[in-house]
Amino acid sequence: MKQDPESLRCVKAKVVEIRSYGEEHEPRSGTKHFKAGAKVFVIDAYWGMCDAVTVIGHHRASGRYAKLDMSVMHLSDFALTVVYSPKALALIDQHFSGRHPYTEDYAESLLEVLPVWQRR
Repeated sequence: MKQDPESLRCVKAKVVEIRSYGEEHEPRSGTKHFKAGAKVFVIDAYWGMCDAVTVIGHHRASGRYAKLDMSVMHLSDFALTVVYSPKALALIDQHFSGRHPYTEDYAESLLEVLPVWQRR
């Protein structure tokens, strides 16, 4: 039987305070699903596209953990942190089921590449 970890090192990021929206570049606070300044965990990336990531964070409306794909341009302040939340760990495990497990080396490779993707 597989034993679930009690903690996992992961990349954390903050949702940007203000982003531009639409053709008129109207300023908006946060994103549709996350409040401005919300802490999210970056767990995966779309490596071929080099602009989108999969994140887990507290949803703006429900307050429950949600797993979503979003643009890396809507995130800032990348750093490694330790995730202790059983709900977040379960979502990470669910996302990687049937594939390679999430590792600290993978988190470090994400941390290395995400700031580069933002400059594109």
